[in-house]
Amino acid sequence: MNIITEDDVSITESKNIIDERKKERDLVYEQKICHDYLEKVAKISYANLESITEELSKIAILKPRYIALIISMMPDTEEEVDVLFSKERTNLKKEEVSQIVEIVNKYKK
Repeated sequence: MNIITEDDVSITESKNIIDERKKERDLVYEQKICHDYLEKVAKISYANLESITEELSKIAILKPRYIALIISMMPDTEEEVDVLFSKERTNLKKEEVSQIVEIVNKYKK
């Protein structure tokens, strides 16, 4: 098996990828376990994924990796956003942090 590309994807995108594979053929044991886990932890529907990604992309400092992280974790508060980015090499301004929380809260299930 050769790796062709490597992309950062959110939990919701991962769940969608496994769902598509499930339609094509039966999943192996590890894929079934992964699918069950993703069913439990996905916090946003696939229908809303494009919208939230587009809104988060408008915040200039957010790279695709950060957007996938935010969508996967769906932080409720500004403190949670600060914790998510505490080990990253980016400094978010207070306005950007509050914008992220506002966008996330709009799309929560």
